[in-house]
Amino acid sequence: MVHANCATGGEVAALAEAGTQVSISPHSELLIGYGLPRTAEFLAAGIGVGLSVDSTVLTGNADMFSIMKVTQGIVNAQAHEEFAMTHRQALALATIEGARSLGMAGVTGSITPGKRADIICVATGGPNLGVLTDPAHLLVTAAQPANVDTVIADGRVLKRGGALTALDLPQVREDARRALAGVLARAASA
Repeated sequence: MVHANCATGGEVAALAEAGTQVSISPHSELLIGYGLPRTAEFLAAGIGVGLSVDSTVLTGNADMFSIMKVTQGIVNAQAHEEFAMTHRQALALATIEGARSLGMAGVTGSITPGKRADIICVATGGPNLGVLTDPAHLLVTAAQPANVDTVIADGRVLKRGGALTALDLPQVREDARRALAGVLARAASA
């Protein structure tokens, strides 16, 4: 299930009873006007919650660091409690719980023998990460995409030393422009 912002109490209970996972996409939910994500309510009902981007067309980026931070902030603000959601809980929603919400927890979402090697390495030398204390706190409250040094997806190194290794960015931009032009042309002729 994605969003579920308008679920009734009965529907929330049914989701929990069915073992349904809910994917929360706070940036799009806020931008569209769906209302505040109901993360704490779902978790309290025993519903698994994972974080997602939804659509970069809508949200403008795929910054999971900011998604974790806003999720934690909304949960804490609604509870009027600074520690209603811990940094580790927010990080889990973005990793193992995100994988679980996609039905992929057996494949990815944690560093576990037998799972895909899906890993990011964050360089801690940036001024926004000046003092490394608790890694979860650092990742949720201070890290930004620019701090990602290395990305490994299914064992393939996609970013190393802060530089993409597997994408031709000018070609990606050109392909995106061409695809958009095609969609606009088809929409105009419809």
